[in-house]
Amino acid sequence: MHMTSRWIVGIDGSDPAVNALRWAAHHSRGRDVDLVALQAYHVPAALAVMTAKRGFGVDQLGLAATAGHEVDEAIAGLGGAAVEPLIVEGNPAREMVDSGADAAMLVVGRSGGGDLLHHTLGSVSRYCATHSPVPVAVVLPGWEPRDLELIAVGFDGSDNAAAALRWAMDFAPEGTTVRAVAAIEHAPWIGQDLTFARFPTEIHAEEQRITEAIDVIDPDGRVERDIELRGAREALTDASTTADLLVVGSRGHGRIAAGLLGSVSASILHSTSCPVVVVPLPSE
Repeated sequence: MHMTSRWIVGIDGSDPAVNALRWAAHHSRGRDVDLVALQAYHVPAALAVMTAKRGFGVDQLGLAATAGHEVDEAIAGLGGAAVEPLIVEGNPAREMVDSGADAAMLVVGRSGGGDLLHHTLGSVSRYCATHSPVPVAVVLPGWEPRDLELIAVGFDGSDNAAAALRWAMDFAPEGTTVRAVAAIEHAPWIGQDLTFARFPTEIHAEEQRITEAIDVIDPDGRVERDIELRGAREALTDASTTADLLVVGSRGHGRIAAGLLGSVSASILHSTSCPVVVVPLPSE
C-alpha cells in the first residue's frame, strides 16, 4: 500500500530557511508529499539561569508566538502551497532529527540567522547531515526555482555511494539526467599524464571496479558515468557548478556520526554551487 511521505523543513526566521521551504515546495510538486515547516524555539541554559537570578522568567508563550509568526510568514510567501506548521520547544537540531525519524527527507538552509532564541541553521544543517537516519537536503542561499535537469552523484563504489545513487535515481523526475561522478585520486605532484604513464594497469582496474559497481545498481545504463583522475573534492565541487542537485552518501548516523560523514562530503556540504542531499545508509 502506497503511503504519503513527509518532508520536514527547518525554519528559523532567516532567508536561507525560507529558501529551503521554497525548494521543498517546488520539488514536492507532482509527488505524494506532505510538507511540514518546523520551528523549534530554544532558551539557552545560560539565559534561563540569568533571568531566574534576576527574579523574572523567560516568556515561553512569547517565544512560541514569535516562532509561530515566523513559520506563518514563511508559508505565506509560497503563495498557497499546502504546508503544515509545527512549533516545538527544544534544541532546533535535535528536534529536526527527532521529528524526521519517520519522514522521507529533512530540508534545511545552508546558513541561518538567529539570536539568543535560535540556533543558526548553519549548525543545524551540519548536525542533521551527520545524525539524521533519512536524507537531508541542504539548500544554498539565493536558490532560485528551477527544474531538475541534472543530478550529480558522488560515487566511489562503496555501500554509502550506492545508497546515494539509488536515492538519486528514485528521486529524479522523468527526463532528468543522473550522472555518477567518480574520482580516482592521484598524487598531485606527479600529474595526470605521468600517473597514466606509470600506473595504467592500476587506473584501468579502478575504472573497471567503479563501472561494475554502477552496473549492479543501473544494469539498464540509465546513469551517465564520469570517471576522472583527480581529487574527489575538486571533482564534486566542479560538478555542482553545472548540476541542479548534488547527492553524496553519509557514512552513518547516530551519536558518533559527526566523525562519520566523510571528509569529502563534509567539506562540500557548505561550499557547492547547488543544493546538496546527504543520503545515509538505510537502517537495518
